Amino acid sequence: MSKRSKTIMAVVYLLMLIASHAFQLMSGGMNDVLLPGADRPSVEISNRGHDGEVIADEMLDVVYQQWGKWADEDPDAKTPVLLMHGAPGMGTDFARIGGLLTAENRAVYSPDLVGFAQSGMGDDVSYRVQARHMFSFLDSMGVDRVHLVGWSNGGGVGLRMADLNPDRIASLTMLASVGAQESEGSGSYFFEHVKYAVGLGATGFVPDLIPHFGVLGTRDLRIGWLWSFWDSDQRELTRIMPTITTPAMILHGRNDPLVPAWGAELHHEMMPTSKLVMLDASHFLPFMQANETAGYLNAFFDRHDQAGVTPEIGYLNLAPVPDRHGADGLLHKIADWIQSAPWWVQLIAVVILVRYCTTVGLAIVMLFASMMSVDFGVAILGMIVGRSWWLFCGAHRIDRPFSLLGWVRGVAYVLGVFAVSLLMGGLVVSLTERFGSVGFAIGFAVFLGMLSGMRLVVTWEGRQRLKGEFNRITNHEYWVTGLVYLPMLWWGIKRMIARRWLIELTSVNPGYAHDAGIMCESKMDINRKLGDGTVDDKAILHCVLIDENENENRVEQAIEILNNDDQLGGYPVFCKPDQGERGRAVEMIRSESELIDYCTDNDEAFVIQQRHAGEMEVGVLWVRHTESITDANYDGPSGFIYAITIKHFPVVVGDGKQSIRRLILGNKRYRAQSRMFMTRMSEHLNMVPDVGEEIALGIAGNHSQGAMFTDGVHLITDELSARIGEIVDRFIDDQGRGFDIGRFDLRCDSLEELAQGKGFGIVELNGLTSEPTNLYDPKRSIFWAWDMLCGYWLHAERLGAARLETKTGEMVDKETWKKLSGALVRVMFT
Repeated sequence: MSKRSKTIMAVVYLLMLIASHAFQLMSGGMNDVLLPGADRPSVEISNRGHDGEVIADEMLDVVYQQWGKWADEDPDAKTPVLLMHGAPGMGTDFARIGGLLTAENRAVYSPDLVGFAQSGMGDDVSYRVQARHMFSFLDSMGVDRVHLVGWSNGGGVGLRMADLNPDRIASLTMLASVGAQESEGSGSYFFEHVKYAVGLGATGFVPDLIPHFGVLGTRDLRIGWLWSFWDSDQRELTRIMPTITTPAMILHGRNDPLVPAWGAELHHEMMPTSKLVMLDASHFLPFMQANETAGYLNAFFDRHDQAGVTPEIGYLNLAPVPDRHGADGLLHKIADWIQSAPWWVQLIAVVILVRYCTTVGLAIVMLFASMMSVDFGVAILGMIVGRSWWLFCGAHRIDRPFSLLGWVRGVAYVLGVFAVSLLMGGLVVSLTERFGSVGFAIGFAVFLGMLSGMRLVVTWEGRQRLKGEFNRITNHEYWVTGLVYLPMLWWGIKRMIARRWLIELTSVNPGYAHDAGIMCESKMDINRKLGDGTVDDKAILHCVLIDENENENRVEQAIEILNNDDQLGGYPVFCKPDQGERGRAVEMIRSESELIDYCTDNDEAFVIQQRHAGEMEVGVLWVRHTESITDANYDGPSGFIYAITIKHFPVVVGDGKQSIRRLILGNKRYRAQSRMFMTRMSEHLNMVPDVGEEIALGIAGNHSQGAMFTDGVHLITDELSARIGEIVDRFIDDQGRGFDIGRFDLRCDSLEELAQGKGFGIVELNGLTSEPTNLYDPKRSIFWAWDMLCGYWLHAERLGAARLETKTGEMVDKETWKKLSGALVRVMFT
């Protein structure tokens, strides 16, 4: 986006914002449109200060809803009811239940508390001052004595009213109500008020930066309910609850997600005149259990319409906690243990868990948050801090944000996780209750998958990574080797049934290595056997070994060799471990500084190899004819080319617009290995290549290092077969033993020359475990790949039998085999 476009957008935004605030100032906002019950009646009461004192000449409108009529002259009139809503909330929240409470001559009032919905905003909206406001409202209604029902946060107002003037309170019902400080979120007054401060900023001031033209309501409407939390102190409720003498009923839901059931049980223990009724319900009793709730309330009101009736105490548990066993019991024991920990201990644990376990950590945190063991605020803050820490110094390059928007998006992901994971956590708990450990495993696995997908699906980069993962799943070239080698598992079992053990395979390649090339081959030793230093053959690329010495000696030795050994041809050269596989630590060295770095970073013995100028790399898998071993009169070719693999190195081409990061993710193939490429290109990911500029993503001709392998069967010619046979025939050790089966990795000037047996250099010769790498051709099916693989190992089996039969090869001893078998299984099945 150009600078001019950004300027225009900024100006338009500012004009829209000014217009939005002007509209709200002139119209008074859209509260009447946004809120139901705009035509409800109202009364005026005096505003009060922080100590409850009346503020002269300041009046507040209290909007209310009424069911039934209050006839104070009628001696048979029943005591009215005052319903007080929670936060956020308004009087109309009792619309379903209000009419159910209107017995003959019983009036029911449901006001918008001061600072809520359509009532005016007072100087103080704490429980203490709200209680005085409600007494003023009752005075305006001509009501002296009343039944109080406080739902959720409204219960705090009811407790203060019963404490301030108990003679005017016929009964108190705490309906899914707040109470003791311990039951408020984290249990900490300090931390809860930090949460409220953040909420005031987010809901009060952030919307003022959005040109919403009143759609989001006025500031007072948005933050009035949060001010009530900010001004209130549940520590005062903890103090007064044991002193309440008013008949009280605590009506609560066992599955309340906002005020835990154990909180209601605690309140019952603290209030000597209380009766606790535990329902199989949640927090929203006036909405979801209106009839059942009204039944308990009416009976309670009828009992205490007349003063002096002895309070009914006890615990009516209609939703007992079930006996829990197995995985379900263990999960809830852990939840109880976590719940007993102080909030700050939980916070530290959440931060560390999310920092070091990322997605798993988020799932664990939200699982216990959904079980009410971890406070929502503690969970959110801990996840934000832990994830930010992870993004900053723990995340892989592919996950780490590189722009301000990326950081905002990366941290905001936690809020999305919170919203969705409450349901997923409940699902895991439910599955554990019904199906035990199996249910937990399935539910948690689904939970993890959802979190992983949710993190990626919201961005273009994430969606490309998901496509890459899909490509990895559906294309066998990216499968773990164990899956590709599944048919060989059956082959191995059949050998053992026939008492033909895998150890027999080590008898092949007697001149290559004493273990046939499973793990003990030395690249330097093999190159000497190929003729390096003794045969004038351009196909043999010169190598020099750098031993395991002190770094300073290694550096000096390597520099001296490169400066003085003309056969290496100077820079660039290749450096690689003398014993290594799958392209590990293979690097092209272009300068003395890079050579010094390589010597310093790698403490094992390595070889410096002459670089072949050809840009093409192929793998030629050669197999010896068994007749050349078993038949002394055999005069045919010693072997044949079983397979050829053409290796295509990963390269992105710049367009002058996209960074290397986006070029990788935008490529159908490269995004399947994006993590590896981004690690390798970590210092250049945000570089934008010029139009047509080619950027190499890898130099090693290894599939696991990003090269693409395709089948090169068309390159198998008589000329190439004869040339490879010539090289193999002179490959002998000091005891005259030769080579049977393995793969030549070649560099060549062109495929045409290679087919003629010309213009190539041998980068490496691999032994028994080299495999026909053309099986990873993305255009070939897994069944074709299995056929190639089985054919290769059948040839190895026959060659091993031939070597043992003619006593020209020998198996390794059992002690050595113990060391090698793990390596063989690792290569074949991991």
